[in-house]
Amino acid sequence: MNRTITGILTILLIAGFSGCTGQGKSFVPSIPGYDASQKQTVVLDKELLEISGMFWLSNGTIAAINDEDGKVFIVDPEDGDFHTRKFGRKRDYEDIAQLDTFYFVLESNGNIHRVPINVKHVEQEFEFPRDKRIEFESIYLDANNQLILLSKEQRESKKGVLAYRFDPVTLQYSDTPVFAIKWKDIRNELKNNNADFKPSAAAIHPHKKTLFIIASVGKAILEVTLDGKVLAAYHLNPDQFPQPEGITFAGNGDMYISNEGVDGKATILKFPYKPVTQ
Repeated sequence: MNRTITGILTILLIAGFSGCTGQGKSFVPSIPGYDASQKQTVVLDKELLEISGMFWLSNGTIAAINDEDGKVFIVDPEDGDFHTRKFGRKRDYEDIAQLDTFYFVLESNGNIHRVPINVKHVEQEFEFPRDKRIEFESIYLDANNQLILLSKEQRESKKGVLAYRFDPVTLQYSDTPVFAIKWKDIRNELKNNNADFKPSAAAIHPHKKTLFIIASVGKAILEVTLDGKVLAAYHLNPDQFPQPEGITFAGNGDMYISNEGVDGKATILKFPYKPVTQ
């Protein structure tokens, strides 16, 4: 794509968000099933100013992680009330998932902390054994209850976004990536050969059974198959998503996206889901 075409696409994208001061379109193009005009916003307490990951719990609350504190925050998505479960010292924590009686908390270096929900037991840390030049911000549960880590930075790889597996039963990482999302496919769908996309969080849609990946650096959401084939891309309104770091889905498909508090307040945005009828 030459510079002229890239410039035109950039102008069109800006036009799609024109006049936005927290208003206007949330996604360009619109995400099927989500009427962004129905968006609901919850402002979070200052303890969650650096919210960096979320996971929907079966009781209707959200497990969240703060970028620095060794705490799991259990947040009511309706009003932002929360309580905490302390588990460790300050680290660079990025995302969280829950399976059975454990939370699994991801560090940026790929290490995983297994935190028992029962506070009488102590956490265990499992060290990512691969290339330490890889940085992570995303972890999610796949269809087989395996934990998948998505790379944010992978300095030596030209393959794209890399996915590694952590087995919560054997407590072992995969030796090699289980799939890669190709840069060419990402940039083709974003319609920009120079586009940047560094995953902040990911979650599987409970009805569509596709993976949604959000990126703060790149301000976009990718929808991909569970083996990494790109299906769609959606640009984010930067006024509504100043630093989107978490994404999760309720069982009915409602989508929740969290923003770190770059403007002094952190938020969770709720987008109600209504299945598209054929």
